[in-house]
Amino acid sequence: MTNTGMFEDAEKIIYLENQNKLLKKKLKEAVEIDKDHQKLNGELHIEIEALKKDNKILHEGNERLGIYRK
Repeated sequence: MTNTGMFEDAEKIIYLENQNKLLKKKLKEAVEIDKDHQKLNGELHIEIEALKKDNKILHEGNERLGIYRK
């Protein structure tokens, strides 16, 4: 191996280390985004269930009143 080759290898190692740090940072950000997404998704499911219950109550009330939707 020549001296030039040693410097090229060192540059490659430094480049790969920097890439590794960048990827770790992006992974950490992605994990945080995923946590936020899961939290919001759970809140939406709770809201959907509440709306389904409200819709059922309204439907039953309309049937009792004789109001039908066409």
